[in-house]
Amino acid sequence: MNDNLAEPSVPPKLVWITTPDNYDPHLQERLRRKGSERVDTLRAAGFDVRIAHSCDIVPVWNGSPRLLWEKEDLLAEYAGFLVTSWSWDPAIIRHIEAITRTIRASDCVLLTDGTRDPEVLGLDKLAMYHHAAAQGVPVPPTVSVPFGRYARRALEAVRTELPAGPYVVKPRSMAMGFGVLKADTSQHLSSTIDLLTPGGLGCLIQPHVPNDGDVRVYVHEGKVIAALLREPAGKSYLANVSRGGSGSGYEPPADVVESSERLARSLESDYLCVDWLLTGDGHVFNEWMTVSAAYEDLPEPDRRRVADALVQYIRGRLDEGARRPL
Repeated sequence: MNDNLAEPSVPPKLVWITTPDNYDPHLQERLRRKGSERVDTLRAAGFDVRIAHSCDIVPVWNGSPRLLWEKEDLLAEYAGFLVTSWSWDPAIIRHIEAITRTIRASDCVLLTDGTRDPEVLGLDKLAMYHHAAAQGVPVPPTVSVPFGRYARRALEAVRTELPAGPYVVKPRSMAMGFGVLKADTSQHLSSTIDLLTPGGLGCLIQPHVPNDGDVRVYVHEGKVIAALLREPAGKSYLANVSRGGSGSGYEPPADVVESSERLARSLESDYLCVDWLLTGDGHVFNEWMTVSAAYEDLPEPDRRRVADALVQYIRGRLDEGARRPL
């Protein structure tokens, strides 16, 4: 048994590691003033939630894995960790990798590891497409852009492998619509590649498919429990609510329900949020996320159902981790 398991009377500990450098400082100040509904929900469920910034954490090995935060080792007591693991800055990503790998080496639980092989299938959209296609799920044709001075070699692959433009260019490992660009012509595409590749994130090119938005399907313990339709505003091409889109409840068709549940089973994930593009040819897989995915724009009672499922999932992961032998 894990000796760090708290007594039943002590609230279970959660540490949420965020990266404020991902956001404009003014947004960070608004979040500080207004708080976070997600954090409030977890605290109301009885968790002792703490917020730490990744820039303030130093991963260490000294007889055991340690995460030094000011004068404290965050791994000294048994806890669950939620880590915002994406960033536009490759140097930040490398630091976050050091944090998550240190947590995995400890007796604590990395709650954002919600899939089989999270190092590969947690954020990398190209890996997601390969995996989803192997499960018989429809995915968009995709070209991955080589690095540096070789990046333009992707243009020939686009000409032979993708339909004529427009195109969508997106980072391989990002979230919330960051860095997603629409290129209407081959010249636009070439210039977009020229601008993106020096950043070192790696990017993908796909055909821009006219769509009525996207659908996020929430799967808990193998069953779809809710779905959110996100629609772009006006002539926008991004449906993310954080980018001006709107959210509403949605009843997914049977094939999307079955495919979402099949993906969750294949990933050994008890809590998975699967995003689908809503196109004229049906639903096409876009990406998945685990506990970091937003649910706050769902209408009631779906919103409460998903929040309760998230709390149940976190409790289950903490209980499972506590039962692991040392």
